[in-house]
This record gives sequence, structure tokens and C-alpha cells, in this order.
Amino acid sequence: MHVHEQALEILVVDDEADNLEGMQELLEELDRTVRCVDSGAKALACMTSGSIGLVLMDVQMPGMDGFEVARRMRADPDTRFTPIIFISGMRQTDAVLAQGYTAGAVDFMTKPVHPAMLLHKARVLLEHEQYRRSLLQASQQLERARAFNASILDNTAEGILVVDSQGLICFANPAIRGMLGCSGDELQGTALLNWIETPHEDDWAASVWRDHLQRGESFRLHDANLRSRDGRCIPVALSCSPLTQGQQAMTILALDMSAVRELHHQLEVMTITDPLTGLLNRRGFIQALQAAISRNQRTGRMSALLFLDLDGFKQINDQFGHDRGDDALRWVSGQLQACLRPYDRLARIGGDEFTVIIEGVNGPGDAAAVAEKLIGRVSADQSRFRLGASIGIACLPDRGSTVEDLMRAADTAMYDAKRRGKGQFRFSDSP
Repeated sequence: MHVHEQALEILVVDDEADNLEGMQELLEELDRTVRCVDSGAKALACMTSGSIGLVLMDVQMPGMDGFEVARRMRADPDTRFTPIIFISGMRQTDAVLAQGYTAGAVDFMTKPVHPAMLLHKARVLLEHEQYRRSLLQASQQLERARAFNASILDNTAEGILVVDSQGLICFANPAIRGMLGCSGDELQGTALLNWIETPHEDDWAASVWRDHLQRGESFRLHDANLRSRDGRCIPVALSCSPLTQGQQAMTILALDMSAVRELHHQLEVMTITDPLTGLLNRRGFIQALQAAISRNQRTGRMSALLFLDLDGFKQINDQFGHDRGDDALRWVSGQLQACLRPYDRLARIGGDEFTVIIEGVNGPGDAAAVAEKLIGRVSADQSRFRLGASIGIACLPDRGSTVEDLMRAADTAMYDAKRRGKGQFRFSDSP
């Protein structure tokens, strides 16, 4: 922090010109600018410059005496602490001294002054005043810096915590309070681990936080979660750094990742969603089938894969164009969804091909019943779309335990249904 030292001046106030001239000559030894005025009013006007560091003033002056000038200086915040030495020919009675010191003098000297004594006192008082002003300037700079830093902490969008060596929160800025749904000093003194959802830690002494604090190392967590006051899980990225100079505390910077993760989720959904129908696309279907295979391996419950190909769709496209074909695909999607349970997975894997994953069936008969419904719904409105459906069924785990095996079995069964006259379903193990 840089403190600029102002060159302080000396003000001499006396209504006698000879006294002013003698004082100016004497004070040249201090190598300071000396201003001389002959009245109290001029003295007060001179004080407004802010550069006066010492006032040497006569008491008995016409118009406004030295006591009154001193009282007015002490009443002004800008000159309240400027040292004043009264230099007077008055007899220094107790009453005169009391009046002078009450008015605000720091010393009282009798004319004619002792040169060495005056120079010593002037030098010491100027040094004290210089030091006082430097302290005041430093204090003001510190306050401005504190206010600036507080403004940053209060207005930054990132949440900031300071945690002590016991794992207790000793500072929380408005952003983190808002993030966690807390008000005022509600976070103050609470345990950090109470607000961390993941990574989950029960014991501060054995936690990753204390370990890094003890070793004086920073670390980052890009996939953490905070727990709000009302129990919500808040995705965040955390950056943690021990404070320096042996303060045994750490700062934690929390960046709310809710919007970012929601965007990532939306992008992930887009990558597995068919834009025309809103159903799963081939990639989403493969993920869903792999998950169904894994669940079957854990539970042993039978599942079924239905591979559906539309009959007559090519004629709609050729005769009426692709827009009409798109309308037909959207309509078929709605018809198929109406036949299924909320947790059955329906996908359009390309062109006019659809797949259905049905988990937890009791046997082939359940899959056959669903297939009959699907065929019936697709062909239900021939006046609107002259369509039908052929379906191949592969049961899990009987017809395979991999995505490729099941797809191959269901696809083969679907083509078997088409060869047998369309508008029907066949199991992959049918003769």
C-alpha cells in the first residue's frame, strides 16, 4: 500500500510585522514552507488549504484573538487535530493557561521565545502530525480497499465460503446464501459437511477438505453437489484453496452448474431422440436395450423386443410425397404409444422401422398380445392412412443376451412375418 506524504507547512499568526519577520527567519532551519498572516480571519482562510501542519499563534490580536481562532479550528473536522502553539507576551497565569488549553492549544510559550526550544517543539509536532496524517491516509486507503473487496464479494455471481480448521463456516457471501436458500448469518458457524451432498463425507477430520487444508494444497471438484436448506440438490463446480500466512482456513468458490448441466442433459436427450416423432432414435434404443439386458441379468425376469416395420408406407411416400409420409410416421408413433405402458420403451430406429422393449413379461403370450394391439392400431384408420404393420418378436434371454443377437433375431422374425403375408407377428423361434 503506497501512502503519499504531504509536505506540511507552518502557519505563523501575529498582528506585529516584526514578530512575523523574526519567526520566518528562525523557522527557515526546519526547511519547511512558512506562511505568515496578521489576523485570525486570515489564519482561518489559510487553514482551508489543508497543507498546514503546525500553527504558531499570538493570543492578543485585534478583531479575533488567538483563543477564538483555536476554538474555530477545533470545531472544524479538517483542522481539529492540527497542533497549535500559543506564543504570547501575556503573563501565563493559571486562568490564561486554562483558557488556552481549553481552546485547543498543545503548548504555550512566552515571548520572546527560546529559539532552540521552539525549533525542537516545532520539529517534533510536525513529525507527529505527519505520522498522524499518514496513519489517517493509510486507514482511509484500507477502508476503501475493504469496501471494494466487500463489494466484489457481495456482488460476484459465484458463491464464496471461508471454512476454518474445524470445518465450520466463518464467512458466506450473498451468492452462496442465495444458492443454499439461507438468509443473513444463517450459515455462520455451521458445519461445511452439512451442506455438501456429494462427495459425501461424515467425518471432517478424515475428509478430503481437511486433508488439503492440512497440506496447504488447492483442489477442484467439477462434479459436486450442494444440499440447500430445503433439501434440494444443487450441481456445482467447487474450487478450494487454503488461506496463506498460517490462517488455518480455506476458501471455497462454488459455481452453480444447474444451467450448464441442464443444457448438457438437453443435448444428451437430443442425441438419443428422433426429431420427427420425439421417440428414441437408434442410439437411444440401443442404450435402452442394453439397460434392459443388464436388468434381466440381475432379476432374471423375461423381456421382449418387438421389431415393427410398416406395410404400405412406401406407397404413401411415392404417391403423396415426403411431407405426407412424415405425417404418417408421427400418427403411427402416437398410435403405438397409446398401446404401451409408460415404462415400455418405443423407438423409431430409421425410415418406417420401430422397436418396442417390453420388460417384465410373464411369457411369450404377453408379448403376442401387445403385438396384436400394435398391428390393430396401425391399421385402424385406413381412410386416413392405408397402413399395416409386420412385427418380429425376440424374447430375452431365450433368443440372445446381447443387443446384436436380439436385434438379429427380431429382424429375422419380422421379415418372416412379411413373407407370410404382412399384417401379422412372428416369434424368432417360430417354425
